[in-house]
Amino acid sequence: MNKQFKVTILGSSAAVSAHGRSQSGLVLSVGNKNFLIDCGEGTQNRLEKYKISTEKLEVIFISHLHADHYLGVFGLISTMGLRGRKKPLRIIAPIGLREIISVQLKYSRTVLPFELIIQEVTDREVVFETEAIKVFSFPLSHRITTFGYRFE
Repeated sequence: MNKQFKVTILGSSAAVSAHGRSQSGLVLSVGNKNFLIDCGEGTQNRLEKYKISTEKLEVIFISHLHADHYLGVFGLISTMGLRGRKKPLRIIAPIGLREIISVQLKYSRTVLPFELIIQEVTDREVVFETEAIKVFSFPLSHRITTFGYRFE
């Protein structure tokens, strides 16, 4: 597997989009695998703009639960379902996102055709590992529980 890292910044603005910058999100591509880090509102449109396949999206990492970092997740996973995704999708996030997504799935009566694995981060730990990549979480200082992710 090609282990070269490529970063595509999808958005770098804060809670309110400004100066043509969208809400938080970036894609780290390692070989033919894509890792989404944060998923602000409108992320799926920017993925299409940059021709980044959601089928090759392996894991979504959410740093914290301020809306500008996760509001795009439900729309993105719903679209993946409508497009017929079959392979499992893992989301790694602080405690709380599982409940948020569960409520949205329940009240919209959305049934996903793929397994959605929500892994809650609680501390400094290895959160994801394959033969090609290892991802560590580490706490950050913010108003709410927040994690950074180090990719090796």
